[in-house]
Amino acid sequence: MINLFTYIIFAVDIFPQNIFLDHYEVIPPLGTIKSIATSTIYLFAVSDNYLLIFDKQNLSLKRTVYFDQSIDLLAYDQGYDELWITSPSVIIRYNISLGSNREYPIPEYFINGIGVGNEYIYLEASKKYLLNKRSGEIKLVNSFPDNLRWYRRITEGDIKKYPFLTPYYYVDDPQESQTPFNRYGITAINDDGVELYIGTGGFGILKYNKISWQKLRIVYGPLDTKIRRVKKVGDSVYLISSKGISIYQKKDDNWRYLRLTNEIGDFILQDSNFVVGIGNQISQLSGSFIFPINEFKAGVLYLSADNLYIYVGTNSGLFKIYRGSREAIQFGPDRYAVYAVYPTENSIYVGTEFSFYKYDARKYTWSELINRGIKKIVELKDEFYLLSVDNQLIKYQAMPKDSLKSDTNWILLPYFNIYDIDTDKEVLYCASYAGIYYYNPTDGFYKMVYNLPRIKYNYIFVIEDNILTVSDRGVYRLPIKYRD
Repeated sequence: MINLFTYIIFAVDIFPQNIFLDHYEVIPPLGTIKSIATSTIYLFAVSDNYLLIFDKQNLSLKRTVYFDQSIDLLAYDQGYDELWITSPSVIIRYNISLGSNREYPIPEYFINGIGVGNEYIYLEASKKYLLNKRSGEIKLVNSFPDNLRWYRRITEGDIKKYPFLTPYYYVDDPQESQTPFNRYGITAINDDGVELYIGTGGFGILKYNKISWQKLRIVYGPLDTKIRRVKKVGDSVYLISSKGISIYQKKDDNWRYLRLTNEIGDFILQDSNFVVGIGNQISQLSGSFIFPINEFKAGVLYLSADNLYIYVGTNSGLFKIYRGSREAIQFGPDRYAVYAVYPTENSIYVGTEFSFYKYDARKYTWSELINRGIKKIVELKDEFYLLSVDNQLIKYQAMPKDSLKSDTNWILLPYFNIYDIDTDKEVLYCASYAGIYYYNPTDGFYKMVYNLPRIKYNYIFVIEDNILTVSDRGVYRLPIKYRD
């Protein structure tokens, strides 16, 4: 082996937040698996810009690392217990134990293979290179030594080595998709002896036993990160995006999906079926079938329900439909967009683009409570917390339930640029432009949740003992016990 030229002799250290002190998890989207590697205890995968580390025994997602640059090819170095990950301009050395990165500039944009040796890492591109693990020096070489552990980009020949994978693509269950014939191709393969790991484009990771052909599917996040609305129903969270509905179930810490052909504005559940707003229509989804219920003159913005009615907020007013029927009745505020409907035992509270209203079910009367547009309503300790259309937080004090008097007052709290709110029945959580905060109504203080990244969040929900937040980057989960 002849060294022809030395390209670099330096590296750049990058230390992310301490993985042992950070208590939050990043839940990545169900992206394209570009590369897979394994160790004795972990399964590693590159999914879009994420490095995913799974427990090899129970296939649970143990760690997620997000990179600001594109990453694609992955190799595991058993001698150092490290990962080598290629990107267009550098190769990244990731220390699994420390959670730290080191970047080495590489001489070529496209790396087709990584060979792992005892002292060197070998790079297969248009030319051949070696990287000294100790010094970071990269040299051009004429040939590669034998007995290297190679990690390469997948080819059609790699896939067809395993006839039991025929037809070499996957499709959704018809009950989980309106497009059950969409094909999700194989994008990565790792043969780990008895176990075979298959990466796909948008279908997750499959684990096969090569003797029994038994198959397990690993799904690890929502369909995508372009989340337009999030709803909480029981112990599940439903994330609406252009690709459909992603459902996170806390009871088994699992994800399932409903892929849709049309973008929906909102939904409710009725007898285990989805009632969805699509454009200016509401329809019922049953499996992969859709049954129209009613059509409105304006677009559907919000859906809510109680034991008797479905409430439909549109761009030009509020309507109600008796459960089991299809007839829509104009109900309350008209002409203006309706963003929130909150039914209680004796009242219905409605947030529109210009005002906040209350319907008294005992008197059959409507009253305007606040002349500010409201888009979210949360109840906490017999008080309502409202999120205005200009992202201000409002506390609204209602009279006791047994009182026949009208409502009393509201206070504009001194907090702004809040995009979503939710409660654990003790405090109010706020998703803001610079992190997650919570407001304690007992002492009136507003505190930051320092154990989550201080970035812009669009949605926040509390599911049992966890805070679940959604940003443009992905979904974050933090146990409430680490709030302070």
